[in-house]
Amino acid sequence: MHLADWPYLFILLLLPMFHRVWLYRNKIASVGFSVPIPASVASPNPLKIQLFLKYFGLIFLVFALARPQSSYQQTDRTVSGIDILMALDVSASMNIEDLAERSRIDVAKDTFEKFIKGRENDRIGFVIFSGEPLTLAPPTLDYGLLLSALHQASIGMLKDGTAIGDGLSLATRHLKSSQAKSKVIILLTDGDNNIGQVDPATAGELAAGFGIRVYTIAIGREGRVKLPIRTRTILGNEVTTYQWFDNALNPALLQQIAKVTNGKFYRVTDQDTLKSVFAEIDQLEKSDMKAKHKVKYDETYPTPLKFGLLVFFLGFFLDRFWWRLLP
Repeated sequence: MHLADWPYLFILLLLPMFHRVWLYRNKIASVGFSVPIPASVASPNPLKIQLFLKYFGLIFLVFALARPQSSYQQTDRTVSGIDILMALDVSASMNIEDLAERSRIDVAKDTFEKFIKGRENDRIGFVIFSGEPLTLAPPTLDYGLLLSALHQASIGMLKDGTAIGDGLSLATRHLKSSQAKSKVIILLTDGDNNIGQVDPATAGELAAGFGIRVYTIAIGREGRVKLPIRTRTILGNEVTTYQWFDNALNPALLQQIAKVTNGKFYRVTDQDTLKSVFAEIDQLEKSDMKAKHKVKYDETYPTPLKFGLLVFFLGFFLDRFWWRLLP
């Protein structure tokens, strides 16, 4: 509640003085009776009721003069979102459990999910690749659909291999026609390009030509690592065996892609580092938002004005028709 002309309320401070003057000028002559009048026979004093109604009506009218207003805030937001395409390697080596006893793909998917939940007003898409690329979600604002696609991503959906160039070129095709102020690809892999039709360096130059910034992330340890192989027995029990695997990375290639696109390269060998990498990317790629706050006031004085006039009319009606007082 807001009172636009609140100084009018000071008029109410004069009511006690007016009341004393009225009592002095309208002092009613009284006649004493030796026998008290029973309370059941006595009737209320009409003058007191009329005076109460007049004061009550006056209070409402003064409140209307103070112009009570209801207010509410209106916020105009101008949002300039960015377009993000996440490209995740789902080759067999992503099953390696060298990140705090968790597989690389599980850690990557959890980090992707937290990153998505922390964004607003950005269109985000999701591409997976191994021996071939596949789009699971085009750039969208439907984060529920995006998270569902992320949960569906798994190893074995595509033929094995690591086609970094094909995955990057597919992500670029989704963003090349975007009108967003900023276009970003986050590419996460744990290996070197060993298959595919598009050379990764060429794919990086293609992304740079469309003004797309690429953040490349190399995850996992290099050298000999244990690759878990899970099989089921005749009874349906899962048995896990481990096979030594030579994990090869090509940091120089990922650095080149990041450099040519004005992005950044990250080397991740543990779960906490990956979280900090995405936290840094989240800070680097922010949406612009301009907010303008407006406060709008709606006049509500007609309500107390109507009540005040109604009370005055009631007093007039009682005075003229219900209580006929002799002069």
